[in-house]
Amino acid sequence: MLSALFVPLVVIIATTCFPHSVLAQYSYVDQGEEWTDANRDLFYTQDQGSEIMPYAWAQALREPDGQLFWRDSGSRYGFLPNLDLESSDNHGLPVGFFVVGNKDTVLSMNCAACHTRQIIVENQEYRIDGGPAFADFYAFFKDLFEAVEHTKSNKVAFQVFQKDVGTPSRKLQKQLDDWYTTNFLVLGESLPVIPWGVGRLDALSNIFNRVNGAMIGSPRDNFLIPENVSTADYPVRFPFLWNVGRQDLTQWTGSSINGNRDYALARNAAQLCGVWGMIHPRGNNFLVDNTTNYEGLEILEESVRTIGPPEWPWDLDFDKASQGAELYENNCASCHGIQPGAPRPPVFDTWLTPVHNVGTDIKYWLNLARRAPSSGLMTGRKIPSSGYEIQPYNELAARLVAVVNQTALLQKFPELDFTLTKDPTPPGSYESRVLEGVWASAPYLHNGSVPSLAELLKPAVDRVSVFEVGPAYDLVNVGIAEEQPEWAVTSVFFVNPDLFSGDSNAGHEYGTDLSLEEKEALLEYLKTL
Repeated sequence: MLSALFVPLVVIIATTCFPHSVLAQYSYVDQGEEWTDANRDLFYTQDQGSEIMPYAWAQALREPDGQLFWRDSGSRYGFLPNLDLESSDNHGLPVGFFVVGNKDTVLSMNCAACHTRQIIVENQEYRIDGGPAFADFYAFFKDLFEAVEHTKSNKVAFQVFQKDVGTPSRKLQKQLDDWYTTNFLVLGESLPVIPWGVGRLDALSNIFNRVNGAMIGSPRDNFLIPENVSTADYPVRFPFLWNVGRQDLTQWTGSSINGNRDYALARNAAQLCGVWGMIHPRGNNFLVDNTTNYEGLEILEESVRTIGPPEWPWDLDFDKASQGAELYENNCASCHGIQPGAPRPPVFDTWLTPVHNVGTDIKYWLNLARRAPSSGLMTGRKIPSSGYEIQPYNELAARLVAVVNQTALLQKFPELDFTLTKDPTPPGSYESRVLEGVWASAPYLHNGSVPSLAELLKPAVDRVSVFEVGPAYDLVNVGIAEEQPEWAVTSVFFVNPDLFSGDSNAGHEYGTDLSLEEKEALLEYLKTL
């Protein structure tokens, strides 16, 4: 075992293919009566306005070694097969990816790509909808950009691509160049040297970079502001989605108001900006050049609201769990129990989302302080929710996103109300969610640095410093199994002791003084939530 003091974090990607013959045998975990097949179909394939590239390109795109990029439907990145789609042919694409027809038929994606989980227990596969994906988006983005760069710059590769696509050569070359210039700037070039690892992504930086780097510049510069793009090196694990609509605050930092339709639209429209959504303001019109499918976002939100927490499908020791219930009330419920939240009219039954600094890694919180050198076309505009006037230089990146997102939303839906306020998020603080279904969301802490609930109940100094991240599950320790299948997409996580590294497993030392028997009882109870 390597010591946590021996090396800083390194995430080593060991990418191999999920064989579809194995994954085809999965079972669904019970997630409530409201979670129907129809709602699952919507969750997996509802368009939200993401436009990755023309679908003809995706079909024809090849990697530098000549293999088709989508040859395995993305399974080598941990994307999951969509085998039960009832509504239409999904072109063999994985969960969360689909084809939509706008001006051109385009490859699109939605939230299910990041929030659908599959775990392995005793060689059986279990699908958990709304669970954090074991997907390697770093490798996916990197390989995609390398494939496009090779195709546009290699004469032979371009000729093969052009023949398959069928677009006239000169037009196609310009389209490829334009796609690469924009997308590599705001996403590909911002990839950090150290990969994020399986199940982790710096989504907030991706949103900042796309909005501030590719939406608010001058039209004569194709809206690009290169100096506004920063390295996306603040990765966190994907959160689970069940009960997300009930929280009165959201985001890992608890920085966003939540709990009703208005703020759900704001939340979802902002995330779209990070996954190939685009808004180009044309004067005062934020809708005319805007890919967002606002109605689709509302449909997705209603679908997600029906996802129930997954029910533990294996045996339980109910006597032990009843002992754990009292331990939970005494040690966990004050932060993680169901408590009345702040009203979000017309909703008055939200759940409280406490935000605390519990000594965990602080780096991701610092993302809130990121600034953009240029405010571009947003200079002097006011954020609708606060009336704050955007400054021309060195403005907070989050404020630029807010003015673009809220202005577009209010032009689409003038009745929306963004006037609620909240206190600033305290330094280094993160949300404390209700723990229903927590057993299905390992690894733990906001940065995914603790592999199991059993490890989380240890003092930080005793927690493992190296572990594999993958789909094999440990029912006893409740979390990531020590050994992962050779065929699965896995990464190796080395923990860094520095609280500002983004990868520390320190903090949240609650329940650490319990006896072994008490910890076992508490774990048994957590399985029942």
